[in-house]
Amino acid sequence: MNKAFFLAGMRTPFGRAFKGAYKDVRPDDLLIHLIRGNQEKFSTLWQNDPEDIVVGCAYPEGEQGYNIGRMVAIGAGLDVPGMTVNRLCASSLEAVAISACRIRAGMGNRFLACGVESMSRIPRRGANFSESDQIKKVFPSAYVPNGQTAENVAKDYPQIDRQTQESFAGRSHELADKANASGNYANHIFPYLIERDEFIRVPVDLEKMASLKPAFADDGVVTAATSSPLTDGATCGWVVDETTWLQSGCSSALEIVDVCVSHVGPEVMGLGPVPATRQLLERNQLLVNDIAAWEINEAFAIQVLACIEDLQIPMDRVNTWGGAMAVGHPLGASGLRLLMTLHHRLAAETNNRALGIATLCVGGGQGMSVLCRWTMG
Repeated sequence: MNKAFFLAGMRTPFGRAFKGAYKDVRPDDLLIHLIRGNQEKFSTLWQNDPEDIVVGCAYPEGEQGYNIGRMVAIGAGLDVPGMTVNRLCASSLEAVAISACRIRAGMGNRFLACGVESMSRIPRRGANFSESDQIKKVFPSAYVPNGQTAENVAKDYPQIDRQTQESFAGRSHELADKANASGNYANHIFPYLIERDEFIRVPVDLEKMASLKPAFADDGVVTAATSSPLTDGATCGWVVDETTWLQSGCSSALEIVDVCVSHVGPEVMGLGPVPATRQLLERNQLLVNDIAAWEINEAFAIQVLACIEDLQIPMDRVNTWGGAMAVGHPLGASGLRLLMTLHHRLAAETNNRALGIATLCVGGGQGMSVLCRWTMG
């Protein structure tokens, strides 16, 4: 079976929804600007257009609708088809998985995987969200809001108290600020309109965090500070075969070794990474300690901490450049953000052929995990 590699990842800085740099920018236009930035930086790869563009988007409607993948290909002037995929928060990670599967099966050699979300311009759950009475008869909690799922997880893990969650959120901001100051993000950020993610707050004010009211339940423990913020942003990266990578001029890449998707009850969707990761490790005969670096999407502090506890992951290997509570979470774009951060972390922190895992919880009660091997050319 052919090998598939992720490389040349790039993203916009992530902007504050409704108030930030991208609040008046259409998501399709934003992604076109990013693709043009990728063309400039990785010109060797772009000597030939990709065979397809696969775009992840959590709410593909309005300005993100009408198959945004194809529309962006046209708008960027590419001689390429295009498709859009939706697995909510894991949408762009699914775009990578689809591309990798086609390469491994011998059905192509070079794909552009992307993700985009404007939470300023497209409402969460969509403009015409409607619950099915038939589905609710089968499972009454099918449509439970994600904020409530975080409180449900908190009730199941009372040992992870509010102070612990706030400390973890503070860690995310401090590490993200340090990563920016060290230039760790510079390799994969395309500074369109802004140069830095708009959410990173330092110095961390734990007293102010402690003063916030619960966001989702009057007697709850989850606050705005321990939740990922509403975010606008775009991501992209190449998924290619080994020959294309070695001719690309890129010194290293992530081999996409395996992908697992699993599920939990919708009411505790934040625990989705646990079964997906366990399946991934078991299938590849690996232990947690075999994984040098972990990128776990920080939808909420409580769900990340619960996943870390269940999987017994060493904290010093998790999100060491900060996570979504600090840099933002533009839904359909976040999976690729995890992957490119994982790529650069493995390059900076580990030895050749070290393993990493990127994983997210997904609305509706799913989890997706991708096993990667960092490889030098």
